[in-house]
Amino acid sequence: MFDSRAFRSWPLILVGALGFGALFALVILLADALFEGGFRLSRRVLVFGGGAFAGYVGAAWLVRLEDARCRRRSD
Repeated sequence: MFDSRAFRSWPLILVGALGFGALFALVILLADALFEGGFRLSRRVLVFGGGAFAGYVGAAWLVRLEDARCRRRSD
């Protein structure tokens, strides 16, 4: 479906995951500000951002695992 070049090194994965988690946390923070009337760093914002971070790292781990399996099969 896509190339695994973005997931070749763990530092790059962690930077991407931090950006992804921050983006999702920002979306929830802005939604809270819109519907609840103020910017607050709530538990919901942290859980949503942390979940996005963990999901990105998990997806990267699965992509790297599959890439390693494909390399072993081709050797």
